[in-house]
Amino acid sequence: MHHASHSPFNTQAADSAAQPRSRARQVFAPMWLPALHTKGAELLRPGAYIGVVTELLAALLGAIVGGALSAWIGSRQTARVLKHETDLAAAERREAQRVDDDRRRTFTADQLISALADFTTMPTDDHDWSASFVRVSSTAEAHRDRNARVSTLLQASSSHAHALPVELRPRWDALTWMVRFNNSRQSERASDLRRRDAHDLLNYIEYVRQSLSALGGDHTALPHFPAPDVRRKGDRPWGYEPEGRGDEFDLTQWHRSTRLLGRVKFTTGEERWYGPNGLVVELADDPNDIDQAGD
Repeated sequence: MHHASHSPFNTQAADSAAQPRSRARQVFAPMWLPALHTKGAELLRPGAYIGVVTELLAALLGAIVGGALSAWIGSRQTARVLKHETDLAAAERREAQRVDDDRRRTFTADQLISALADFTTMPTDDHDWSASFVRVSSTAEAHRDRNARVSTLLQASSSHAHALPVELRPRWDALTWMVRFNNSRQSERASDLRRRDAHDLLNYIEYVRQSLSALGGDHTALPHFPAPDVRRKGDRPWGYEPEGRGDEFDLTQWHRSTRLLGRVKFTTGEERWYGPNGLVVELADDPNDIDQAGD
């Protein structure tokens, strides 16, 4: 049997064979092992763990605060955009409503002005002017015609007056009351008062007509004046030469133009009115005298 010899040469050979294996382990060892060992050593130091947790909490808190701030800014911008769009939509709705109201009021004014024209106009187209004789309407027929015109006016009032503006509704209500009052039988009322009532009604109709025309933009809106008081004293019609009174609308020129044919203004500034017979009418203080002169 051969026994292994323990010579120095054999020991050196064994050491030489072991050196390549140790180099291989050093080459293939992970590079992060020293760092891990170093970090672990740092964590094992007193207070190091608390510092790491504090850093993590600070990072988490920063992320939460940043996210909340970003969300708040985004919500503010979204709310601002939505508010702007809502304001634009509301402005468009208001403008559309205003245009619709103006159109409806203008239509109402046109209908009521037409009804007033029909009420104050006597039909003359039914006469045959080629006939040798023309039958004069009787009193009963005149009353029936007037009642029919009153009924037509009141029907137009019930159909369209509800769309009038708030400032014009009292004027129209006063007008319809005056129409009913003038159309009622009042045998005990004096003839001069009845004549004044007729002038009051025509003048107030003109005042209301101009008020309705202002809705269409023909002229500026008229201020409010109280309706004529049927219980007042005197023969002066409402609106005729109010003499600086603040409770009547001045319709003096219109009142004269409805009873006279024309007006001529000379270079001297003098004005002359011509009646139906072509003669110069001397204007009097009493409008009833004008009617008599025009006759």
